[in-house]
Amino acid sequence: MTIDSAVTTHLRLEGRARLLVPTFLAVELFAGLIQGWIMPLLGEIARFHGVPAGSISLYFMITMLTSAMCVPFFSMLADRYGKRALLVIAIALTAVGSAMIAFAPSFAFVLIGAAVQGPVAAFLPIEMGILKEQRPAQANRIVSALVGTLTLGIALGSLLSGAIMDATGDLALTQAIPAIPLFLLAAAVHFCLPRDTGNPENTVDWLGAILFSGSLGALMYGLTAGTELGWLHPVTLAALIGGVIGAIIFVLVESRVASPLLDFTVLRRVKLGIPMILGFLIALTAFGMSTPTTLYLTAHPGEVGYGTGMSTGNAGLIVSLVFLCSSLGAFVAPLAVRALGTSRAVAAAAFVSAAALLLMLTAPASPVIVTLLLALNSFASWVALGILPGVIVARAPLNVATTLSGLYNCLRSLGGSVAGALVAAIMATLVLAEQNADGVAVPALSSFQVTWAVFAGCLLLSAALALFLSRRQSDRTEAVMTAPAEPLVTP
Repeated sequence: MTIDSAVTTHLRLEGRARLLVPTFLAVELFAGLIQGWIMPLLGEIARFHGVPAGSISLYFMITMLTSAMCVPFFSMLADRYGKRALLVIAIALTAVGSAMIAFAPSFAFVLIGAAVQGPVAAFLPIEMGILKEQRPAQANRIVSALVGTLTLGIALGSLLSGAIMDATGDLALTQAIPAIPLFLLAAAVHFCLPRDTGNPENTVDWLGAILFSGSLGALMYGLTAGTELGWLHPVTLAALIGGVIGAIIFVLVESRVASPLLDFTVLRRVKLGIPMILGFLIALTAFGMSTPTTLYLTAHPGEVGYGTGMSTGNAGLIVSLVFLCSSLGAFVAPLAVRALGTSRAVAAAAFVSAAALLLMLTAPASPVIVTLLLALNSFASWVALGILPGVIVARAPLNVATTLSGLYNCLRSLGGSVAGALVAAIMATLVLAEQNADGVAVPALSSFQVTWAVFAGCLLLSAALALFLSRRQSDRTEAVMTAPAEPLVTP
């Protein structure tokens, strides 16, 4: 190689290194847009395809199942065959799925598109694995920014899609707007990220991946079916029991495999058990607040004895504000670590989030007070959720960093699914004696109070567990990660 060619290669690699973080920020922004964009359009989708509004729940079920299954598969394959290639494939599949939903000739095609779109959940764990290799000294701060950008994208998507739908009246055009740039983004990732070949020594544990995805999928389906069919329905029981049996078989198989999908000895050795549990518990409360928030904001005190009496439009604005507070919390996470240290920052954030929910037990009727409490709860929860991925990145061994990051994101998804089933069960059980004009049972105030109390309990448990995040070498690495050695986005 001549000197000129060596210099050219060096400059090209340096240029790609500078584009790493901006590219990841763009990926997470559009990942959030895609996830938030469809929320205000679900009613229009049901009307356009002529399906009952209740059938929309199938969309959420398919989305949760495929996301849960894609994360371990893509994370494992990324460690084996190369992270850039798998991230490009994940973005391309998300783009195809989004286009299928936008131009679907039937609702069945919408559900197929939702399944193809599943790899969107694998973006963040693959990026975390790349950052572990490329930017270890800044990974914590960058991951917090990526989580913040993701939640910002969700908030923007939920705001923009409804406005564009109202302005154009064209459902296909509205849905296609965030889908088309994803195809360009897949090409940008291919050209902007450094090439990696993966680790040929990492064997692919296909049996473990199938057992893990199958058992998790069965559990999530059972949790979803329980709210629709009833918890004693044969289908619900079969799914839940099958999921538990599958999980037991998975643990037994993994203990005997030379290169397991999930090495439990690694989890113990690098002390990732507590961060994984914290991710599940805090995600359970953060994701579970969506339904109670909307229902409480739109409930009329004169009719049901609680709520703020907001219109649907005003409630939508408050929900978007809460999402923005989530994004702000994730961006603030590195500052909290610098000020308090990892364990105390997570503990303090969980405690503040719990305190906001405990105050909600008083059932305030003032829209201002309710908004402030919900915003505080969301902000503090996402401070903690912005810190934990950095802990995973710092402690995970390099050769399985993406796989362990994928497991963390899987547990977060499972937390959201458990929360949805829990909220639905509480709301269906604790109802007012009267029904509304349509004959639909109305949740009682006690259903909200029980929900908030359970979530507050999970957060207080999280605050206590966070204090056991041990001080070790990786913790000192985490502290270094938050130091402002370089700007977040390299110029």
